[in-house]
Amino acid sequence: MSMLMFMPWCPIDKCYEVDDIYLLPFTRHKLIDGLDKTDQCRINTIIGIYKDLEGKPVRNATIVRYDGHSPIDDLTDDQIEIAKDLTALACFCGLAKRKYFNAPGPYCNSDCFSLYIQKFDKPDFTALTTRRRDGVTWSIWPVDDVSITIPVHCHTVQDVSVDTDLLKALVDHRHHTKPEKSEWGKWQNAISCFNQASTDSNNMRPQMELVLLCSAFEHLLSTRSNAEDVARRFAETLTPSDKLLAQDAMRLSNQRKNAGKSVRYEWMRDFYRIRNDFAHGNLSSQRSSGWNLIEHLVLATIAFPLLVKSLLSKACEYKMTDGDQAQIDVFEKFADTTDFLKPPPDQKSSSDSHWKRLVNERSRKIAIERAVKRERKNLTP
Repeated sequence: MSMLMFMPWCPIDKCYEVDDIYLLPFTRHKLIDGLDKTDQCRINTIIGIYKDLEGKPVRNATIVRYDGHSPIDDLTDDQIEIAKDLTALACFCGLAKRKYFNAPGPYCNSDCFSLYIQKFDKPDFTALTTRRRDGVTWSIWPVDDVSITIPVHCHTVQDVSVDTDLLKALVDHRHHTKPEKSEWGKWQNAISCFNQASTDSNNMRPQMELVLLCSAFEHLLSTRSNAEDVARRFAETLTPSDKLLAQDAMRLSNQRKNAGKSVRYEWMRDFYRIRNDFAHGNLSSQRSSGWNLIEHLVLATIAFPLLVKSLLSKACEYKMTDGDQAQIDVFEKFADTTDFLKPPPDQKSSSDSHWKRLVNERSRKIAIERAVKRERKNLTP
């Protein structure tokens, strides 16, 4: 039986290599290199089951192919599991490249990277699997009788791009970590939790997203399930050029301003304490907080990829960019901004935001500082 691995809701912008697999852009009726017309027709037929909101077959998608294999080769269970792990890394690197508060900018969600594995024997019949708590069932269906529609929250995603430098660093880290220490398992769990919290689906409650994001930080930082421990490790790892002390923050009450602690420490401690309420069955936290639930989720979603990059940088597997450092440097100031989810009162354009202003200003300063250092070096005898 033949098999096709693909992501029908992922209009990827180019080919990406992810260790042993490739993510190939698929455009309906456009020939794929290395395939004959018969196999191309089979792929068009299978992906044709997956429809846009108008009921038409999706035009652009992603095909997952193993190196040295045809896209429709039968694969072992181990190969399928490895492909799932690697596409999860690609998903994370797509999420890490998102532009927030900027509608025209690159944006995706983890449901765009939903991986489908379609088995088929004859081109006009396909095998559909259904996962149950007690196992998996599957049945054979005529292709013409099957129609699967794109989730609404994936429909607006027009172009998916992946951070290739971050992806390479994660693949290298996956190979370099020692299996007996289970270090990669913690990274894998952390990235999985982050991806699961990034679906954009209305069926995912914000409370569950917060719990998943807290688990992501806890796994990645290898901390105890304790707000102070997670906050301490987070503040030590994500280090801005200049920190903003909680005692100088506008959004924290006097009762919450610990002397000498940074805003990022206080934010993470606050974030994790609310998680404890949700994890113990309370869907509405009664704790006093400097940030509301949605603000917490936005800050966590921005911070986690920066934390991953910082750890990879410390392991000499990733080179921080000026853009990365600029975002780390302004994170605390952004967190301390009043109503940062709303446009600035003097908004200049639809893409203008508090976050964009802070990052752009800091990026310019970093560029100037770099140019001055370069000039001084050139003038040194």
